[in-house]
Amino acid sequence: MSTSNTDKRSFRDFAPRAPSRSNAPFWCLIGGARPTIARWVARSRQRRALREIAESSDFHLLKDIGVSRHEALREIDKWFWRP
Repeated sequence: MSTSNTDKRSFRDFAPRAPSRSNAPFWCLIGGARPTIARWVARSRQRRALREIAESSDFHLLKDIGVSRHEALREIDKWFWRP
């Protein structure tokens, strides 16, 4: 029974490789984008929750967080990347 070179694979053949120097700026860019994307996701979730409160006409909850219905609707209409 003979084995070919393709049958003799080691862990290194499947392990992720460290980024090369030529890819370093790309990975820095991706790493730097993480906090921004996390902020966008959090902002989107908060606005979605605010929309549910405003559309349910639960004025007591809006009053508890110190937001009028008009302010809530204005905030809801913003895009997720807009602070």
